[in-house]
Amino acid sequence: MDQLPEEQHGNKDIAESDRGALIGSIISAIFGVAWGFWGSSGLPHFAALCTQLVATLIGLVIVIAAVKRQTQIPKGDPSRGRTLFSSRAYVTIVVSEVLAIVGGNIVLTATGQDQFRIALVSAIVGLHFLAFGRLFWSGFYWLGAAMLVAAAAGIAIGVITNDANLVLIITGLASAASLFVAAVPPLLRNAPTPRAS
Repeated sequence: MDQLPEEQHGNKDIAESDRGALIGSIISAIFGVAWGFWGSSGLPHFAALCTQLVATLIGLVIVIAAVKRQTQIPKGDPSRGRTLFSSRAYVTIVVSEVLAIVGGNIVLTATGQDQFRIALVSAIVGLHFLAFGRLFWSGFYWLGAAMLVAAAAGIAIGVITNDANLVLIITGLASAASLFVAAVPPLLRNAPTPRAS
């Protein structure tokens, strides 16, 4: 679908927004920890605790680095003012994602396929990132694809082995790893410099 020039410019601003990218890193880190905890619930107790500790430490390092980087953005930098979170399309996609997760969970519960819940959520989250890639920034495409691969792997293992714990481990930890990796690039960008007035 063709976009008006001002919409194209707005999406370019979002893609180049240091502030928005760093907020995205923080959100990715937090959800990466959550996925790590969910996936680790399929492991034996000690292994689960170790996995949760590692996920928490990775998430904490990313959040601290992103917050520190936020303080380096000049006060007058235009990237402070525009992020994808201020977009109506963002809200629409996230609401659709939540509704799809709720609806999918109802179907899984009704059909007695609860072991695939984590794979369903990973697939829906992956699709929402693909939509973000189409509308906001092409970097979301690979994250969406990674989440879909994690979901597909979990479903395949679940069908082959009928082991709910393996579905949790594979889908959860692969999704966590994808989110942690996605959080890193904004932290590696060159620090923005104040624009000459």
